[in-house]
Amino acid sequence: MVAEPSGDGRPTILVVEDNDDTRMLLERILRSTYDVTAVGDARSALLAMNQRRFSGLVLDINLGGKETGADVLRIARSLPRYDGVFAIALTAYALPGDRERLLESGFNAYISKPFTRQSLMETLADGVMA
Repeated sequence: MVAEPSGDGRPTILVVEDNDDTRMLLERILRSTYDVTAVGDARSALLAMNQRRFSGLVLDINLGGKETGADVLRIARSLPRYDGVFAIALTAYALPGDRERLLESGFNAYISKPFTRQSLMETLADGVMA
């Protein structure tokens, strides 16, 4: 899928993370390269996706509510504008099999928490043209 740049030419990234500190950190790391929209729950994520087209998704898996990051991705993949969007699972789930399970559920990449700036930027660069 071709990245859709923002008005300033940078690819657009949607970050969905329920922890305020982690969400702010992700936004701070990514905003030098990407046009970032950061939200804290699945409902806000779906509203944001209806308002604009994002080039990539960074989805926390455990969003603290009924919906998970995997649920957000499942719904996104059912939308014509998001069927091939690059999506990263960002999660504290790091048990054997978690990575494979998330990749099988449709994520393009998996990053376990705690993450590094380098791993996040490299993984996004693999799927979203900056």
